[in-house]
Amino acid sequence: MFPGKLSILLFKTAPKYAAQSFHEARQKCGRGLLVLCAVSFIGLGLSACGFKPLYAEGNTPGQSSLFSKIQIQHPSGAGADNDLSREVYNALAKTLKSRGTPAYRLDIIAEGNDIGALMDANSREARTRFTLNLRYTLYDVEAGKNVTGGTASATTSFNVDVNEYANLIALESAQSRTAQSAAQKIVLKLSNWYGLQAQK
Repeated sequence: MFPGKLSILLFKTAPKYAAQSFHEARQKCGRGLLVLCAVSFIGLGLSACGFKPLYAEGNTPGQSSLFSKIQIQHPSGAGADNDLSREVYNALAKTLKSRGTPAYRLDIIAEGNDIGALMDANSREARTRFTLNLRYTLYDVEAGKNVTGGTASATTSFNVDVNEYANLIALESAQSRTAQSAAQKIVLKLSNWYGLQAQK
């Protein structure tokens, strides 16, 4: 192709490709703006509904100070129930971190049970359902009395293996999962209780 014809061809096609590129860029930009607007809208909607993360600053005035004033009664002794209590203690300790002299003491009693949930073709237990039930009491040290309490529970299931060691690991994992879930429920209940106290 001769240089003159090439120059004419470039002159004729350049505006076309430039317009096309501009159109594609505008479309991408438009999609980006739509996504940004959608995210902003969802955030505003959740905020308008009163949704806030449980541990967000400003949820309840002094809530974080409440969590720092609760001492969790550490389980002692031996036995399956105390093992569960320790699981719950460790889960609660991630949020309830006592600093200085505690104003409250949290007592926990844990009870777990597992039952066969599914049998295989040979009438052998193939899946087990594990349930953790908790009873908790919040004791006011200065007042010398219990100020709130209640229950929380969580359930999960796991496959039963012919290997007993594998079953033990699966049971311990189920205990840990239910302890995490039940502990979160207790923290939420304590938070709600404290919120009601702050309104009085």
